[in-house]
Amino acid sequence: MLARTQDPVTGRSVLHGRRTTCLPKYLERSAYLLTAWRLGRYYRTYPAYVQDEIQAALASPSDFERGPRTLAARGTATDHRPAFTVEDANYLSSRWPGDAYLFTERFLTLLEKTTRT
Repeated sequence: MLARTQDPVTGRSVLHGRRTTCLPKYLERSAYLLTAWRLGRYYRTYPAYVQDEIQAALASPSDFERGPRTLAARGTATDHRPAFTVEDANYLSSRWPGDAYLFTERFLTLLEKTTRT
């Protein structure tokens, strides 16, 4: 959604000039290939992969951070090792629900920083 949201002044995506992450293409493609026999195009709801659309909206391809490759390992409330987020100033992103615990912890920290200033 943010990749498609435009800054009214520049006409560019609001992600332009930010570092970010998102659902990596390998995860989206894997989900599709493993379930297409039963769910059809359920995991292919957009014409482009999420990662491709995000990267096209960024100022530089190096502003995209894929994170570690994982197919099943998820972060937990007590173990963030499999999880991944990217923070850029007041913007925070993660890849998928397996990053939710880490994302929430970092989001709360970001909110605390914001309310102190």
